[in-house]
Amino acid sequence: MVNAMTYSHQNDTNRATKLCYQHAYYVALIFILLLCLLTVSTSINAHQHSTAPSTQPSVVACEVAEIRCAKTVTSAYAPNGDLWRLWVFNKTIWYQISNDHGASYTQPKSVPIAAENISARNENRPKIAFDNNSGVYLSWAMPREKKYTADVRFSFSEDYGKTFTDAITINNDNLLAGHSFNELHVTEQGDVSIVWLDGRLSHQLRKQGKKAKGSTLYIGQANPRKGMQGFTNIALANNTCVCCRIAIDENKQGKLAVFWRHIYGDNIREFALLTLNETLQNSDNLPLTQQISHDYWQINGCPHQGGGISIDEQNQYHLVWFNQGTQGKGIFYAHSKDQGNTLSKPLAVGAQSAQAIHPNLVVSNNKVTLVWMAFNGETHELWMQQSRDGGKTFNKAAILAEAEQGGDRPFLLKQGKQHLVSWLRFKQDHWTQVL
Repeated sequence: MVNAMTYSHQNDTNRATKLCYQHAYYVALIFILLLCLLTVSTSINAHQHSTAPSTQPSVVACEVAEIRCAKTVTSAYAPNGDLWRLWVFNKTIWYQISNDHGASYTQPKSVPIAAENISARNENRPKIAFDNNSGVYLSWAMPREKKYTADVRFSFSEDYGKTFTDAITINNDNLLAGHSFNELHVTEQGDVSIVWLDGRLSHQLRKQGKKAKGSTLYIGQANPRKGMQGFTNIALANNTCVCCRIAIDENKQGKLAVFWRHIYGDNIREFALLTLNETLQNSDNLPLTQQISHDYWQINGCPHQGGGISIDEQNQYHLVWFNQGTQGKGIFYAHSKDQGNTLSKPLAVGAQSAQAIHPNLVVSNNKVTLVWMAFNGETHELWMQQSRDGGKTFNKAAILAEAEQGGDRPFLLKQGKQHLVSWLRFKQDHWTQVL
């Protein structure tokens, strides 16, 4: 009886041991498979980084409003020569002021308005402008509760930033739809123009079961100093790309020129231009637009690549854009003497092999400055090229700076005869230089 019990116990022990070994085997096998998957995933990610580098900032832990933690920076000169810079931290717009072109700044200050969601990423960021009477004007997009929806917001200060008005919504449709990628322009007298990409038409079409293509270009105008608190809402163009930034500038007749990426035909993404207050209209009673680029980039998606415009003292429009079409790939520059009716032959800028992207430009006194980003396989580079004869010829392109962790879009400003480049280098600094 004891032997039988002993044998039964040993048999149970053997079965248990066998089961343990089998369990250990399967656990080890699963661990090895997971390790292989992780290795493959890491390898793929590393390969993707080397061929298509991200310009997004890696996560940095910040408990205070440090510029190195910003995802975007917006810079602008005030009429007195002060250089302002804005960024977003903890649902609040922060700013600093420099009186030496960015060599040093005042301590960070928050805009004293109620905290709210603020878009500050890639092509979408807060904007700042000034009048000639200590007025400071801000505009931004406030994301709503549903993805891809937002409202365009506005606040201004009459005392050079000491106090600001409560934020108001510019778009007047009261729809849970897209309203963002706003650009801001303010005249010396305080006339405010805000241009944005608006989703109200596409929202309504989809509710009717109809197809919608892109967004609508809208403008809102008011003068808060004159008691005009309500902004107009006027459509300028339908079928715009939904998430490429808009570029605007004022011409010598005081008219606003708008430059954006448009959708032509079957998802052909090209750049278009219009000048406000012109009498010509299209069949939809919208302002007549000029197609500027003819690169034939057919893509069912948004490239996240806006263009740039700057108008010189002779009212010549200078334009820069990026495309990846069958007729043109890379960055191109051109100028027009007749508001886009005719155009100089587009000049290729930067090296396509170095992934030249995100161009910007500024012009004054026949000096045209172009900047863009590129990637050398290890770091992102900021490049510059200049013309001293109004864009007829350009000197050799040169590298201005590098960013090891990627960078924001570069922007150009002008103050008198001086041009200044503004470039946020993620996890490093906000780099500026007079050119």
